Amino acid sequence: MSSFLSQYGLRIRTKEFETVSWDEFRALLSLYNIGIEEVRGERNGTPYRGLLYTLLDENGDKAVAAPLKSSLFGKEVGYDGLERHMERSAERFGKDDTRRQIRGRVDKALRGEPTEEELRERLRGARVDLYIRRNENGRIVGVTFIDHETRTVVNGSRLGKAYSANAFELRFGGKRNPGENTRGLSPKQAPAGRDGQRKRNTSRRRKV
Repeated sequence: MSSFLSQYGLRIRTKEFETVSWDEFRALLSLYNIGIEEVRGERNGTPYRGLLYTLLDENGDKAVAAPLKSSLFGKEVGYDGLERHMERSAERFGKDDTRRQIRGRVDKALRGEPTEEELRERLRGARVDLYIRRNENGRIVGVTFIDHETRTVVNGSRLGKAYSANAFELRFGGKRNPGENTRGLSPKQAPAGRDGQRKRNTSRRRKV
């Protein structure tokens, strides 16, 4: 698994793409079948927090493989390093026309009331990956666009109400495509841009 994560260059991906939230970062990693979990606890009375990287199967579920600590890949992909990266990304996002560029590509893809799969294909043609999160009842609870032109990962709500989870639920709710996996990515496709409670060693995991 270590060689798998190194193959896709976690540190490089972090530097290349602008993300401002854990949901956005998770969406980016999902393109490469990588998952992430937060670990919090106490060690000798001192609180700590860290990250574990995991492999995902084709349905977006955790694969049978031992998770790896973020420290194996450097501080940049650890909890604190990623939070600093997200803060810098948020500052840059508000200062340029990235939002306008991504909205333009999405608006063009949405013309003519496309189906969800048609929208995905149109966006992929514009070098944008669409990541949709659904709850156990199939309701859309999150929409993320991964734009390979501007190297930006952005939740739809940051682009405007028309691109939010609620708006996409109105468009596509109850119309889930056969074969679509739980990550919200069409299966067998490459990415669009790819040519604690006790004092000692106690911890608990949760998705960030």
